[in-house]
Amino acid sequence: AETYDDMSLKKDKRWRQTKAAASLDSDIARGTAFSWAVTGMMTVQMLPSALPVFALLGFGLLETLAVLLPGMLVHALVWNMLHPPMHGLPPVKLKYGAPSWPLEGLRDTAYFKYIYENHQGHHVLGGQANYNVCCPLTDHLLGTYVPTATWVKRMRKVPGPEGERWGVPVEPKGVPQAPIIAAGKATERDFTPTALLNAPEPA
Repeated sequence: AETYDDMSLKKDKRWRQTKAAASLDSDIARGTAFSWAVTGMMTVQMLPSALPVFALLGFGLLETLAVLLPGMLVHALVWNMLHPPMHGLPPVKLKYGAPSWPLEGLRDTAYFKYIYENHQGHHVLGGQANYNVCCPLTDHLLGTYVPTATWVKRMRKVPGPEGERWGVPVEPKGVPQAPIIAAGKATERDFTPTALLNAPEPA
């Protein structure tokens, strides 16, 4: 709900007074990055499903952990390199979580452009599609993928000067651009969370 259709994060006075905005204030990444604690929690949550599956495949405990732990670290590295900058926030530092800098070179690739567009569609559609940031093939397998040509028609205009933001998104060339509302022309609806207005129609 904090994200405009241009991927920037709203910071206007009206939004800052909501409980949703206040819930993000204790996190310097505003929920966009995986801290070490979150990465650890996700890894533990994977164990009940990963251990039996790997056991059926003939892997022992140490062999399973030798695959799972590096995999979770790589996922956190990719996520933290991609996701905070997409929303105009600074790179993740080592003291917070898996740092952004080791994989920053990926931001100039076709992979980053595809991931960016895919995730932009997630926000334009009110968080109801294109769920997976790092591995979007999952959305294709589960039927939750919506192509750019479809969601771009639903992009909302974003406030201009009145729409105070946390930062400017790091975006690749050629991604869809949300129209800008001229100064003094933004309405209350323009500041309403996208999730309340733009969710996809029921199938």
